[in-house]
Amino acid sequence: MVPIRRIKWNTELITSAQIGPEEQKAVLNATVLNDLCKKYPPSVAYQKAFMKTLLHKLEESEVEMCDEIYEVYTDLLLQTEDEDDILCYKTYHLPNGETVSLQESIHLISQGTTGLNTWQAALHLAEWAFENSDLLENREVKDLHLAEWAFENSHLLENREVKDLHLAEWAFENSHLLENRKVLELGSGLGLTGIAICKQCKLRSLTFSDCHPQVLYLLMVNLEINFNSDPNSCVIKAILPENQTVTSKRRKMIRSIRRQLSVKQDIGMEQSDIMEISCTSSASADDLEEESDDDLDIGIFTPNEEFWEEGDYAESFKLCCDKRISLLQLDWSKGSHNFLDKLAPDIILAADVVYDKEVIPSLVRVLLKVLKPKKNIVPVAYIASTVRNEDTRDFFLINLANEGLAYEIVEPPKEKTFHYDDIIPIEILRIHYSGT
Repeated sequence: MVPIRRIKWNTELITSAQIGPEEQKAVLNATVLNDLCKKYPPSVAYQKAFMKTLLHKLEESEVEMCDEIYEVYTDLLLQTEDEDDILCYKTYHLPNGETVSLQESIHLISQGTTGLNTWQAALHLAEWAFENSDLLENREVKDLHLAEWAFENSHLLENREVKDLHLAEWAFENSHLLENRKVLELGSGLGLTGIAICKQCKLRSLTFSDCHPQVLYLLMVNLEINFNSDPNSCVIKAILPENQTVTSKRRKMIRSIRRQLSVKQDIGMEQSDIMEISCTSSASADDLEEESDDDLDIGIFTPNEEFWEEGDYAESFKLCCDKRISLLQLDWSKGSHNFLDKLAPDIILAADVVYDKEVIPSLVRVLLKVLKPKKNIVPVAYIASTVRNEDTRDFFLINLANEGLAYEIVEPPKEKTFHYDDIIPIEILRIHYSGT
């Protein structure tokens, strides 16, 4: 997921002596001809931009190019831009060598929700968790007050070098804080933070939650993609364009979401610069089916029974192949949320959920519900937010204080794992219950 402008080219080594035909083929095999790119092919726009830049660098250094480079670039030029889809795949690399592939919308806001995209704060939260995984470690805090617990673990709160890094990166560097802990993620969106943390940190369990049906559906698909160990499962087949054996319901669901997201929007260089793995339709047979999609209600979230079983709580589901993973349909504004007492998470994570004053009171009520200490458990929440509007941020902090929730700013991670622009500051709040 490296924007073209961020690729570092060592021009001093780009010479005929250093970059011969075999080395050029190796570059192709590591990029556009890589197995990962074949399985989840990057968008045509990104591949063209990469190959054009590569050609320019080689020509600039007067390197004689091999035939394969011309062949790959020519093939790309013959492909039309309309092969790219509204839904795409983006792949992220983790510090431990694993990857996370997500299906998401190329538009920042679709279907009245921001949940169909991965936002900067989600990456920030994952980076934060990598560095602080010991927060998720299984400890017996018993009757200790939160202040006493913090005093005994003050080393976890020591100052770190301040950088504008994502919460995901913080988590990578502190993964020992997260080991063997029960984690609840609010507003999971497409799942980047939670999936990355599950792969990088040793959690006891992680419950992903969101309320928007289309977000939940794509979140479900992303969880199946990243945690199903069977490469021949219909989960993987469902999202590969060349495969036509996917179940009718899932095929119609994906097609319906695509159709509803296909409003023409201008995509600037900031979007097209990013490596997007496209979920394109190589065959138009699906679109020519006589069977109508009108009877498919994508406003109702229903999990794939082949891979999910009923969970321990209402509107929750467990992933059959990995019982650590649960999916929860959670609307902050509806219901008493009493089932959250039974869930009893140790750690609550959320990224970019503080963006609208209208939803903040409901969010704070849910935080109050899960942060009240239970027997042997003193829950803590870590909320990552891109500070776009000071008034909205202050409104959130006032609501926290009014409900007896204390907070402090956590220092960001030291290492940057993901590629992103960090012009707008991102902060992580550590929130705990301080009332009686």
